[in-house]
Amino acid sequence: MSVHTRQDLERLSRFTRQRFSHALMSDIKWRKLFAAVNDSDWQPSLVVIKFVDANEPERRHMRWPGANSFWSPPQWVDTPEFGPIELRSIEWLVIPATVVTCNLAGLAEQGTPQDFTTIRAALGRVGQFPLEDTPDGLKITGYQ
Repeated sequence: MSVHTRQDLERLSRFTRQRFSHALMSDIKWRKLFAAVNDSDWQPSLVVIKFVDANEPERRHMRWPGANSFWSPPQWVDTPEFGPIELRSIEWLVIPATVVTCNLAGLAEQGTPQDFTTIRAALGRVGQFPLEDTPDGLKITGYQ
C-alpha cells in the first residue's frame, strides 16, 4: 500500500503552477464532476486520461470512479487502474463518444454511443465545467 502525504500534494501543486497558467478544476470540482456523471444516464465506459507529469498525451484508459472511489481524503480518488491518484494530477480526461470497454466487465456494450446532452445537463445542475466537444468525445480540462 502506498502512502500519500501532504508533501506529495504540495510537490504536485508547485509543479502545476510552474507548468500551467490556469487551474480550471479544483479537487472538489473534480469530485462534483465524477458524482454528477455517475448520477446521469451515461453509459459506463473507460475514459481517456492525461496526467500533468506526462509530456505527451498517451491513451491511458481508466474506469470512471464510482461512489466507493471517494472514501479517501478529499484530494484523492481511488482507481483500480492506478491506485489512489491526486485529483490535481489530472490535466484532462475525455469521455469517449462511444463506449470503450477493453473487454472489462461492468461497462456498457462496446461501441454504444454516449448521450452528452444528459451528461451536460447533469453537470449543469452542480456547476460550470470546462467542457469541450472533440472528435474523440467530451473533454474536461483541468489545466491550461
